[in-house]
Amino acid sequence: MTIDYRFYESPTDLDLQFDFWNKMTESLPYAWKATLSPKLFEQQSEFNEKSRCFAFNGDQLVGYMSFSGKGEFVSLGYPWVLPEYEDTVRDELFERVYQFAVSEEYGGKLFAQRFRGQWSKQIDYFLSKGFNITNRTQIVGAYYPLLIKTIQSIPGFSYEIKDQFQFNVWKDLKMKQQILTNEQVAMMSEYYSSIEFDYAVECKKENQVIAYFGMTIRPDTGYSEILAVAYTDAAIPYFYDIMSIIHNENINRKVTAVTITKSQIPKSVLQEKLGFTPLTEDVMMHKRQG
Repeated sequence: MTIDYRFYESPTDLDLQFDFWNKMTESLPYAWKATLSPKLFEQQSEFNEKSRCFAFNGDQLVGYMSFSGKGEFVSLGYPWVLPEYEDTVRDELFERVYQFAVSEEYGGKLFAQRFRGQWSKQIDYFLSKGFNITNRTQIVGAYYPLLIKTIQSIPGFSYEIKDQFQFNVWKDLKMKQQILTNEQVAMMSEYYSSIEFDYAVECKKENQVIAYFGMTIRPDTGYSEILAVAYTDAAIPYFYDIMSIIHNENINRKVTAVTITKSQIPKSVLQEKLGFTPLTEDVMMHKRQG
């Protein structure tokens, strides 16, 4: 078997990367919708062709690995490889990409990645490469169909389904809660710019925005994340109604499962009443070099 390795050559390589990632993760539990991070990184001054490496057997793409970064921080991707090539290709891809990331030419010092709790193979591999688990965040959710509440007319309460997610609306509600610093707002702005939201739900009470949610849907698996969550105290009495709005919209969009980070649900709201149970975790992993 002769495997040919090459670094990034042209924007068409992004299509290869997205398609391969979808293929490799479609059977993994709670695999999120592909982000736009690779495309955005390609446009940044920190981008280097050696940050993206592909492995071919003839004309067949059998694996790739990539990273994105800013300064000394590197979001290091996993070496996704077809199962029959893992023993021969996975470590080679890792070494080519990681060694460039830590080189003087690039200068990466702090490396990070996240996986779902059930992705034991990926987690174990990063542990074997010197990474540590630094945080586990519980994620709750449900599979459809759920017993969904019919939305009744509530005096003074209104909602609207938006085709586009507007970061400033989310930010304004978060700032009203006084739980984000300016630095965190800047970080979330960058993160959410990499997310291809499918729709947003804006809720108002007496014409004042009290809740704003951004949803993603992975079309090949029907998995939806309630990803961007912002609400004021005035929205808490209507939280069940808001979730019912989201559930109804998800069903219309052929969603089969939905999740939300448990910490985003108000403490006074029973997740069981929402139809949610613990499903997985976000597992954060870090490694500091040098």
